[in-house]
Amino acid sequence: MAEQFLSFLFTARGIFYVVLFFGGSIFVHELGHFLAAKRRGLRVDRFSIGFGPKIFSWKGRGETEYRVSLLPLGGYVSIPQLAEDELLEGRTPPESRVPAKKLSYADKVVVFAAGAFFNVLFALLCASALWLMKTPTTEGVSEAVVGNVARTLETRAGTFVTSPAAQAGILPGDRILEIDGEPVESFKDIALKIALGTGRAADGSPAATLKIRRGNEEFVREVFPVLVSYNPRSGDYVRTLGVEPRMPLVATDAGGSVPLPEGFRDGDRIVGVDLLDGAGTRRVHSLSHFGDVLELSGGSPVSVVVERGVPAQEISVPLTPKYVPARRELGKISFSENGARRELLLVPAPDDLSDFSETAPRRNLTVLNALPPESAAAGVCVPGAKVSAVSGEEGGIVAVRAPKDLARLFSGKKQTLTLFLELPGGERATCALADAEAGLVPERKALRAGLLIGRPVKYVRESPWAQLVDAADLTFKSVAGLVNPKSDIGVGHLNGIFSIADTYYEISFDLRRVLMLTVLINVNLAILNLLPVPVLDGGHILFATIERLRGRPLPRRALASVQTAFVFLLLAFMAVVLFRDFSRTRGNADLRAQQLVSEHQYFR
Repeated sequence: MAEQFLSFLFTARGIFYVVLFFGGSIFVHELGHFLAAKRRGLRVDRFSIGFGPKIFSWKGRGETEYRVSLLPLGGYVSIPQLAEDELLEGRTPPESRVPAKKLSYADKVVVFAAGAFFNVLFALLCASALWLMKTPTTEGVSEAVVGNVARTLETRAGTFVTSPAAQAGILPGDRILEIDGEPVESFKDIALKIALGTGRAADGSPAATLKIRRGNEEFVREVFPVLVSYNPRSGDYVRTLGVEPRMPLVATDAGGSVPLPEGFRDGDRIVGVDLLDGAGTRRVHSLSHFGDVLELSGGSPVSVVVERGVPAQEISVPLTPKYVPARRELGKISFSENGARRELLLVPAPDDLSDFSETAPRRNLTVLNALPPESAAAGVCVPGAKVSAVSGEEGGIVAVRAPKDLARLFSGKKQTLTLFLELPGGERATCALADAEAGLVPERKALRAGLLIGRPVKYVRESPWAQLVDAADLTFKSVAGLVNPKSDIGVGHLNGIFSIADTYYEISFDLRRVLMLTVLINVNLAILNLLPVPVLDGGHILFATIERLRGRPLPRRALASVQTAFVFLLLAFMAVVLFRDFSRTRGNADLRAQQLVSEHQYFR
């Protein structure tokens, strides 16, 4: 009952934030137009949140009708004295078509620009609240230092290649100073500059130039980022190097509840490992890097170098790493489809996937990985689906509870296997896999230090103005990437209302992150609406400016034709974005389920 109540609260809070902050962003934009029009003495017939047919409406004092419309993709203020887009806003009543006053150039510019101005004000308000609350950050993310380098990456094509960072000889501890001649200040800068990069090699593949500092030496490296898919359903991909940020490693006893190995103290900062092989201390820069260095010991005694006390002093603590179970044994079903071999991984998991205790009975073989969207099985063999039974060609439905059951019954012979599944929503489904064979992925052990590592978080205040500048910089760079043919960013990468609402729901546990997203959305709205594109506010300002320079109005018929053409272009653009956005939202749900199931691979 308590879990259901918490789930309800989480859902209610997510919906509340979507309505308050995303809906509020649209509301303040239209409120800006409305108040500016009223202030300039213009007639306002309609103030609508959303486009299309009205859901409900009411009339306040004066001539204005207030309404909520069907399509929650924006909104509008109907002002008869200004050019309208009736396809979006609805037809203006005949009695409202006589202008109440002759409009000046200033009237038009002020009214059309007011929406963006109010978005900036709302962003400033949210940024100020965030400044008061402080923003949590870790030391590593605020620096442009490499914590570790991936050995391989899976490309968009589904093949594994050596990571670009490994190919370029980048090492943990390297500080990246510049990317393509632009300075880098944080690890976030590294990810963004690579993702939005436009560099190309001679063969047309992505490329970037990095300036790196290693110790006292500075040098330049050419890297060739690979395109990595981050949402299989929508086909989204991004340029990637294969590096992770530096992370401080601080030993903790969790308030005295977890014993530390002999010689270690709570708060010790791990900075290096001496393998006692005569090569000296190897500095460690992240948890995964620490693990990689321990693996080099082969289980032999090492000396861990820690910083302790104030001022910090380096102390060597002897330690013997031990092999411990790291990943559970997995079930595997390989099968043929459309001339390709695919693989389905199954992990033993409890009934409640949120229960990570080692004592929980693991009686369900649960789908771990997402199949490619083109696979016929992708719709039912989704992460989180439980395989309750399997049937082979020899007949009979057999219940399976563990990977060994699967391998014992269905290995050694390729055949059509029918899986009986319970989907995450509780629905029942079956899935037939042709030319299939079951097997095992053996349990994996790893060397561990037996230390509980904490992640120190510090809270910083970033000025509201700096937050707005960062959001504007990201928006301009994203727009530049969209129009640059050398970029790998396209229209399909844009987030629509589904993804925005999904993101608000996902981060609703942290008001700070909600405010950060709202700042970005409002700066986006302000900048994009001021682009000189017909139908947008910037397009209206452009037409008003042309009329001012010409000294006479633009031909009404030509203006109407241009507006109508761009209305249809806008609707087509929105349809493409929404289609991809819906697929992306479903893919995000798959990824969340996969991440939850993935945690059950590992021993705790």
